[in-house]
Amino acid sequence: MTSVELLIEIIKEHAPEDIWQGSPLLGYKKLGNTNRGQIGEEFIRRYLAGVGIKATGGGRTARTDMMIANRRFEVKTASLGAKGTFQFNHVRHDRNYEYLLCLGICPSEIVFNIWRKGEVAEERAGHLVRMAEGQSTTWKITKKLEEMMPIDILPKTLRSKLKI
Repeated sequence: MTSVELLIEIIKEHAPEDIWQGSPLLGYKKLGNTNRGQIGEEFIRRYLAGVGIKATGGGRTARTDMMIANRRFEVKTASLGAKGTFQFNHVRHDRNYEYLLCLGICPSEIVFNIWRKGEVAEERAGHLVRMAEGQSTTWKITKKLEEMMPIDILPKTLRSKLKI
């Protein structure tokens, strides 16, 4: 056995299961974080347009990710990790939004959840962990797959929450 073959064997023994192998959404997983966020926002805009819900605005420099039915939304997108969780990064309290919409991309499905900004601040959306020690500007929320909902009920959920 060569040294390279030995290292390959050791890597295989220590590598977590690749839940994304053969996934139709593997291309998403390969993108950088900024691109993932942009794709998540564009997906939400187009998906809602397809069911007659107006979603506008956003972009990398906007103070609010998007407007849905004239309400300000912060949108966070994350991919499913090997342990069955999503890590939604850079959740902020200092941004002017009314709702946090978390979009989860799995190997073969798309899920979401929504909370009012106050629920996020009260940690009813999940435990907030600082992105960096000693700062209190950006936070992350980890959610289990079971805590998310299938994307096909997003329109119904928005219509109910926003009374549209």
